[in-house]
Amino acid sequence: MSDDQSIVDWIHRNLATAPSKQLGEGYQARVTAFDTPYGQVVVKQAHRDWLLGRASVIRESKIYQRLQTIPGIPRYFGLLSGELLVLELVPGLSLRAAEAELVDRDAFFASMLATLKAMHAEGVAHGDLKRKDNIIVGPQNQPYLIDFGVACLRKQAIAPFNKIWFKWAKQMDYNAWVKLKYGRKPRGMTAEDAALYEPLWLERIARWIRVPWQKLTFRRWRKRRKNEGLQ
Repeated sequence: MSDDQSIVDWIHRNLATAPSKQLGEGYQARVTAFDTPYGQVVVKQAHRDWLLGRASVIRESKIYQRLQTIPGIPRYFGLLSGELLVLELVPGLSLRAAEAELVDRDAFFASMLATLKAMHAEGVAHGDLKRKDNIIVGPQNQPYLIDFGVACLRKQAIAPFNKIWFKWAKQMDYNAWVKLKYGRKPRGMTAEDAALYEPLWLERIARWIRVPWQKLTFRRWRKRRKNEGLQ
């Protein structure tokens, strides 16, 4: 039996009683860390009252499997009962929490860019890297990308809309990378980095909708209170 299967089997037997800590919860899923004899793992479980919950977890598991050879992607252990995604728990903090403590910003973002390019070559665009919580500062200053719930997968078949959407999603990844490295209004970019940056009208529209909606619904305040309760 492989180590991966042993971990999934252990989670299956001990899910209800194993020491655990909830790491976060969104509208799609709940993420929990478990202590196992094999080390700590993360289990992502979609909300059952969400219409496409189970399908989203299955889709995300396929994405992690596709990206397993790429540095900066958490190790995928398996899918339990078709609805529990079991992953490596990368030790470290989110970029939001650890940005001020980065040992070498240039090396960190160079590694992240290498991960992005390798990921795109495998036909996956993350699509939500503007959220610093989706980037973990791991051991040896290695960036890890997590939460592929809204990722775009390039289809092999002839699919014009998918081709266009993948191109946009890939560009959004690069735009997010530039803003994470240089700030919301990028200045002082190198020529190589400037060549990657191409703001999209789609991003502008999304921001015009997102910012007022977050203020109207107190989303950031509610999320901060929820995260404080999980600590």
